[in-house]
Amino acid sequence: MSLSELLPTVNQLSHQDKLRLIHFLLLAVAREEGCSLEPTERIASEHVLLNQLASTEAVVWSPQADSESVQALSDLLMAAKEATNA
Repeated sequence: MSLSELLPTVNQLSHQDKLRLIHFLLLAVAREEGCSLEPTERIASEHVLLNQLASTEAVVWSPQADSESVQALSDLLMAAKEATNA
């Protein structure tokens, strides 16, 4: 099965199942590289990992979305330009 055939099915998975898939793929790739990431108590640690991932919230910040940051950067650039022209 190709990746393009698999992706629509992956998109239909629940959040929890997507996390399980990530975990499965991470372990599979590690095994292929000759590493073992398998814990001794796999099931218990899988639940801990899934709970940690489920409770994690990613925050993405960009100065482009913050008008104060854009203005501060603009002021710095203008000051630098004036300093080189002086």
